[in-house]
Amino acid sequence: MRRPRIALGVVSLTLVLAGGLAGGLTSGLAAQNAPAAPAAAAPAGGAMAGSPYLGKILREDLYADVWERPGLAPRDRSLITIAVTQSLYATEEIRAHVTRGLNNGLTQAEISELIAHVLVYSGFPTGVNAARVATEVFQQRGLPAVPPSSPRNRNPIGPPAFPTAFPATPYLAALLNEWVYGEVWERPDLSKRDRSLATIAVAQAMGAASELRSHITRGLDNGVTQEEIGEVITHVAFYTGIPGAVNAARVAASVFEARNLPMPRSDIPAAPYLDSIIDGLLAATWERSPLTPRERTLITVAVMQTLYSTDELRAQMGRALDMGVTPQELSELIAHVTLYAGFPMGVNSSRTAGALFQERGVEMPR
Repeated sequence: MRRPRIALGVVSLTLVLAGGLAGGLTSGLAAQNAPAAPAAAAPAGGAMAGSPYLGKILREDLYADVWERPGLAPRDRSLITIAVTQSLYATEEIRAHVTRGLNNGLTQAEISELIAHVLVYSGFPTGVNAARVATEVFQQRGLPAVPPSSPRNRNPIGPPAFPTAFPATPYLAALLNEWVYGEVWERPDLSKRDRSLATIAVAQAMGAASELRSHITRGLDNGVTQEEIGEVITHVAFYTGIPGAVNAARVAASVFEARNLPMPRSDIPAAPYLDSIIDGLLAATWERSPLTPRERTLITVAVMQTLYSTDELRAQMGRALDMGVTPQELSELIAHVTLYAGFPMGVNSSRTAGALFQERGVEMPR
């Protein structure tokens, strides 16, 4: 019998996933970097010592399950994980996954080109950091100090991809057409399929819905399959959080539907295995006894506020009210979290809570 649907907030799981496993991947990867080596427990006293249940999720759900799924090759999983950890500025995870990527068949030149591609979407600071870390890994491997790389072609290839884009910022339009699409996407050092995989993953990590829609469409045109897109979404969920993955799956489903592509019967048809994770791992996490459901709900409201995840925030606020949390307590929680997450997140949460209180006919907090 199928479990009742549990709202997508995560407690220990979301707190981990929203921050790229909060630095825990490095210890869990220590035994993962030999080719074809099975997942191994984190060493005693390692990064998982503070949360044994997290270590169990890492070993059994991420590495022994998701990383082993046949819908996306290990090389491709390494490619998208390097891209996402770069976008998160997750230094130690970049180090571990560059090493793992080399073991999984990515070349030094491909990793170098990937870093340059991703900085287009996540910014130069992330590219500089990833390049520094990759250089250290390459040196440890005895690889060339300067990997093979095609020379720059400063003459845009083909007509502008978006000739009418950004009329109010013409230099940005020029960068987009002449550099991003006229040069970077045309470089032969990384295939367009690989570039699409990485860009879809980074757009999901950044919660950039419009970019995600555009690049899922572009990815299909570049040879990424519908199944592979679903696997990317599920894989990235373990690095940037389930709420973002659900949103990405919703965007992907709209693209698939527009293309008349078949989808399975599922609550999350564009990424059906993600649905299984929510009904399995996430549901089981909510039922663990060390925290009460009320405490887990309050924690999840706080996390959803920091992520600016409005739909999930509203769902979790409703869940909190159902559990006896008062509007005054939610109001106080919003103010408290704002001092750590910033006023844009707090204002969005206050607006969401006010609309919910009004809809339910409950007295507004004072």
